[in-house]
Amino acid sequence: MSDAGRAAQDAFAQFVRHAVDAAQDEHDWSITQVAARSGVGRSTIFRWLSGDWQHHPELPKVRAFCAALDLPLGAALRALTPLTHKTPPSPEVPAATAMEVLLIAVRDRFIDPRTTSAEKEHILSALHRLAHRTTSRAG
Repeated sequence: MSDAGRAAQDAFAQFVRHAVDAAQDEHDWSITQVAARSGVGRSTIFRWLSGDWQHHPELPKVRAFCAALDLPLGAALRALTPLTHKTPPSPEVPAATAMEVLLIAVRDRFIDPRTTSAEKEHILSALHRLAHRTTSRAG
């Protein structure tokens, strides 16, 4: 298996682990209950947890899993397709497009279930400072 494939398995396994742990903590749901509520088989969830799958998980099953646990589908899809490297924006990319890319990345980070409350507070604080800072002009 390629490094990218292994990275996807590891990232998705971590996503599923966080989701199952959150369901346990917040709703006292077992894996059996998560499986019943999502319609995804227990054995499938266990394979996802272990990263033991040959082909990417089926989209309808991932969608059902996310819906049952009230998770954004985008977070699961990002886990399934992790970036192996980050490419900086090209100088030819207009500043507005580069800004949109960054804002989307910040939004995605904020809604990712793996983002801690402390990280979310940090993101909100930074955005608040940026949005409300006054510009000072050097004389």
